[in-house]
Amino acid sequence: MVDRYTEVTRKGWGKRLGQSLSGALIGGLLFLGSFVLLWWNEGRAIGEARALEEGAGAVVDVGIDAVDPKFDGRLLHVTGAVDARPEARDPATGIAVDALKLRRVVEMYQWVEKRSSKEEKKLGGGSETVTVYEYAQEWNDDPIDSSGFKKSETHANPSDWPLRSDSFAAGEVKLGAFVLAQPVRDALGRWQDLPAQIAAQLPEQFGEFRRVANGRLYRGADPERPQVGDLRVRYEYQPEATYSIIAKQSGGMLDRYVASNGREVLLVEDGSVPAARMFEGAQSRNSLITWLVRLGGTVLMWVGLSMVFAPISRVLDVLPMLGTIGSWGIGLVTGLVSLLLSLTTIGIAWVFYRPLLGGAIILGVVVLFFWSRSGRKAAPAATPVTPPSAPPPPPAP
Repeated sequence: MVDRYTEVTRKGWGKRLGQSLSGALIGGLLFLGSFVLLWWNEGRAIGEARALEEGAGAVVDVGIDAVDPKFDGRLLHVTGAVDARPEARDPATGIAVDALKLRRVVEMYQWVEKRSSKEEKKLGGGSETVTVYEYAQEWNDDPIDSSGFKKSETHANPSDWPLRSDSFAAGEVKLGAFVLAQPVRDALGRWQDLPAQIAAQLPEQFGEFRRVANGRLYRGADPERPQVGDLRVRYEYQPEATYSIIAKQSGGMLDRYVASNGREVLLVEDGSVPAARMFEGAQSRNSLITWLVRLGGTVLMWVGLSMVFAPISRVLDVLPMLGTIGSWGIGLVTGLVSLLLSLTTIGIAWVFYRPLLGGAIILGVVVLFFWSRSGRKAAPAATPVTPPSAPPPPPAP
């Protein structure tokens, strides 16, 4: 079921200009913030890469049958079945499962507001904006506040949640003889839906809930035709499975390893994965994150710079065609400037965080420049070729 509501608003040239001037201040902050983000990202990327390089050179492969005190404080690579005791249990419903963690997901059928706007410039610098509000009903595990809806009076969401989403960990999680510290446990993944035969432990009736297909709980008149305010409950769990972990041995526990530069090293993969491949994957992820943040910083700079110069296009909007051309021009120029400034910032930060390598590159460029200059100066001047003299004229008769 989808409801639509259309609203038309108009703004004069003065109001639009005032808003763009206010936006220019925000744009300036975004522009300055982009430099901080790009600089920080280079330091983060280099620090992470160095920590992983240090870890790759220090990691030790050990067995899991016993804890050897001589490796205390060292970075270990271990592989084996991770299990938990005692079981993970939801005290509210009583359901329990032999798993690393149990997660209860409670969803309510609620109204969701989606809006889309289209602005049309008018002669004289004003504008007309057509905004379409669409209201649909969806399952969501977070409460949606309908008080801010444009049409909240006819699309109100209940605030009554007798049961909320939650997670329940097993008492102790171990890999062989090693106990997993909380950061390592949090890094484990592989969530799965609770099998129907386990979910069948759910009571037939739990308060206002009743059991429906696949052992799930439901509160409402008809699960096939949900109404706003209906609730449903499902479960997910982390199974006891084989993991590969790179972490520090701290007594009989596996915990985060802190490299010499202060950055933490903790790697977890599903299945049996060699240490070298885990570090390669971590370096690849670090590189991917670095490039994504570089792209994000460049876009942030572009947006901020465009907002700074937006008042110019608002002035030109007195003639809509001229304002459109101005907006495109500002976007193109600010995009090129942002790209240049981002590359410059990244380059300077790269040299700053790698002074030896960066200095060597700069020195090499300077030497190459002066060598090419001196080579041109030392080249001998070309000797002009003297044409042969003309033969003497024949004697007169």
